[in-house]
Formats: sequence, C-alpha cells, structure tokens
Amino acid sequence: MDNLKEKEQKLLESLVRLDTITDLVVGSKKKIVDLQEVKAKLETEKNDLSVKLSTLENENDGLKAELQELESSINSPDSLNENLKEKILKIEEENAELKQSILKLEKDLESSRYKVVQAEKNKDEVAKRLDELNQDANDLLGSEEW
Repeated sequence: MDNLKEKEQKLLESLVRLDTITDLVVGSKKKIVDLQEVKAKLETEKNDLSVKLSTLENENDGLKAELQELESSINSPDSLNENLKEKILKIEEENAELKQSILKLEKDLESSRYKVVQAEKNKDEVAKRLDELNQDANDLLGSEEW
C-alpha cells in the first residue's frame, strides 16, 4: 500500500513539474513571438530611416549643386549682387542643418542596429532555453517513474 501511495506521490510531483515546464514553454514561445514582432518593427524603422537618409543625401547633393551654380554666378564679373551672397549663406546654413539631420539619422540607425542585435541575442537565448525545457519535458515523459 505504501508503494502505491509512493508511486501516486511521485506521479503527482511529476505532473506538477510537467505543468511548470509547460507554463515555461508557453511563456518562452510567447517571448519568441514578442521578439519577432520587435525585430520586425526595428527592421521597418531601420528601412524608414534608410529612406529618410537617402532622401536627405539627395537633397544635400542637390543643394551642393545649387551652391556651386551660385558660386559660379557670383564669381562671374558681371554679378556682384548682394542678394546672391545672402542666398549662399542661407543655403550653407540649410546644408549644415541637413548634415546635422544626417548625423542624427545615422545615430538612430546605429541604435536600431544595436536593438536588432540585442533582440537576436535574446531570441537565441530564449530558443536555447526552450530547447532545454522541451528536452526536460521529453525526459519526464519518457521516464519510467510512471
């Protein structure tokens, strides 16, 4: 009789451990899904930042070309217009602002890359832990304690 109670107790303990492992597996799967969503959002953000950076670079190139044209026209002997000098200064200021925007976007892009790397690391750790838990569950299900 004691042997039967002992087996019943062991069976209950195994069921409790199995429930715990099942909860951990479900939680781990949820975390993996969450990490995948974070990764997708970061990829979208990265792509958006790349598009913005490309646009700003194109605008910067256009402004540089305009600046060169203005410098050429100012350097021509027939044009000493003070208004052109003011436009050049304004364009140079805009160019400096664009450079600052590009630097900020580059920092944001680097930050996004770091977040993606961290998310990948976390995903790998969760996947590894999930594999371990699955192995533990398989070991429990395959054990002869039943």
